[in-house]
Amino acid sequence: MDIGNAVRFVFEDEEWITKILLGIVITLIPIFGGFALAGYVIAIIRNVMAGNPRPLPAWDNLGRYFMDGLMFWIVTFIYALPLFILLCPVALVWVLPAFGGEQENLTALLAGISGIVAVGLGCLAALYGILLALLTPALQIRYAETGEIGACLRFGETFRFLFDNIGSIIISQLLVWVAGMILIPVASTLTLGLLILPISVWLSVFSGHLYGQIGQQAGVTPLVV
Repeated sequence: MDIGNAVRFVFEDEEWITKILLGIVITLIPIFGGFALAGYVIAIIRNVMAGNPRPLPAWDNLGRYFMDGLMFWIVTFIYALPLFILLCPVALVWVLPAFGGEQENLTALLAGISGIVAVGLGCLAALYGILLALLTPALQIRYAETGEIGACLRFGETFRFLFDNIGSIIISQLLVWVAGMILIPVASTLTLGLLILPISVWLSVFSGHLYGQIGQQAGVTPLVV
């Protein structure tokens, strides 16, 4: 994985300032902006997988970016459903002690059961959250490859791709996380938050380049749009 290229590729584009500024403006549009940026990242993944020497796309296909971002959000929501299923009972189990009424022993027993169940479900939810974070690049790459939700929902193929490329995916997620943990607090402290939006957009395109490299190394052929 070429980390240096993922860091500098934005600045090698002759129109990078215009593209980043447009990205900032677009992301400020409620709802639409978030989906459009997600679709823009998928376009970067496609360009990197295709070996495009200038993988930073123009913002001239907003409708496509929005739809790709929306479709990817639907995919992510479907994969996140087990997380909601695990977390919802955590709130409900704390109602159990109320059924003990005035019987202190029963109330204490039910409270203990509630605690055990809540901790167990919380641990499972945390583990699934980590899995979901690792799945995100795999899902983006598969969507960039086909442009279809159905391909992402072929669970066997998706998990096989994840585990076949688990090392690169873990490294990419750690890099994005570390970059965010360093750059965003620095921007907040030194520039009174003025650079948070540019850095957020850069982090998105940075992740897109890393994921595109993973897809390229795996021999994935991107959808041509």
